[in-house]
Amino acid sequence: MNLQKIRSEFPHLQTDQIYFDHAAVSPLCNRSRNYLERYINTVQSDKINSFEDTLNLSERIRKNISTLLHTNQGRIAIVKNTTDGLILLARGLSWQPGDNIVLYRNEFPSNVYPWYDLKYLGVKVKFIDSKLGKVTPIELESIVTKKTKLVSVSWVQYSSGYRNDLKELADWCHDRNIILAVDAMQGLGALDLNVEETSIDFLSTGTAKWLLGPHGIGFIYLTKQLQDKLNPPHLGWYSRQDMMNFHDYDQPLKTDASRFEFATPFSLGIWAFAGATGILLESGSVEIENRIINLTDYLVNGLNDIGLQVISDRSSSAVKSGIVYVSHPNKNNNEKIYNRLDELRVSISLRNNKLRISPHFYNTHTEIDKFLNIIESITNKL
Repeated sequence: MNLQKIRSEFPHLQTDQIYFDHAAVSPLCNRSRNYLERYINTVQSDKINSFEDTLNLSERIRKNISTLLHTNQGRIAIVKNTTDGLILLARGLSWQPGDNIVLYRNEFPSNVYPWYDLKYLGVKVKFIDSKLGKVTPIELESIVTKKTKLVSVSWVQYSSGYRNDLKELADWCHDRNIILAVDAMQGLGALDLNVEETSIDFLSTGTAKWLLGPHGIGFIYLTKQLQDKLNPPHLGWYSRQDMMNFHDYDQPLKTDASRFEFATPFSLGIWAFAGATGILLESGSVEIENRIINLTDYLVNGLNDIGLQVISDRSSSAVKSGIVYVSHPNKNNNEKIYNRLDELRVSISLRNNKLRISPHFYNTHTEIDKFLNIIESITNKL
């Protein structure tokens, strides 16, 4: 990994700000900007209709995504965001009155509303109450019934940063003929994931956080077995095997996951994300994960020394992520700390009145030291 080269992709690193808020949104890298400028320059000049170029780039993105997920590109479809992908699954499955879905109580809404809105079909949502968003077979045993059709879980919880064991969950669910769906928004781009080894059925994510991409574009992964069970809720010309044959309305759907891409894609998002995927692939997902865990371990040690309470479970590498969730001993001070950090151009998030800190792999120990010095100075004055 050429860290210096990677850091040169992010102009904000040349300013006086500290950006440790990748669990909220990623800064746009130079490579994405260059792709966007190339697209804009093209459509303003000699190739205004660049649709074919966007199609070719979409195929390259699917290939890059499949490499990140250790699968084949036929299992990938480009969507708008995490919610869009989960709605596709929710509306594509056949439901019976009395079927139920199991979720963690305090999931991010993207992984709640697509399921919650199935109530009109008589489908029930059952919630797990557990610490930090931990979902294991133990929690599932107490709530799953014979009418449970699907479990949907965040790989990494958006607030606490707890990383769930997808392989364990998939095996348990499959033994009971239950579908496992995964919201990967807070994990992909920071952590390595082999979807074939974990055997999850479905994954949905946007790109605007750890994947370094823009808003308005995401993707799904699903198995061939699940694809065969789904009735695509949206179908259009783009879903067809020969989509440029406009008037053959009876032609079959595409045979792979791209059938779920039903209409003209978001060109700007495609071009911007193409640049980001190049950085991720060049750096390597295993190497990125190792570096993030190293950086956040270093951050946790420093926060402990200052006297802040680390809420995130850091008990083993298997549950760690890029998110560190902390609190001042007096939780009423958390908002004051957050506001003062914001004034000093230090970006983190305030979630559920706790401080959420999320550096990426291109950050450095020196930046963490600077952050720790700032937050110590703030806490000393409270």
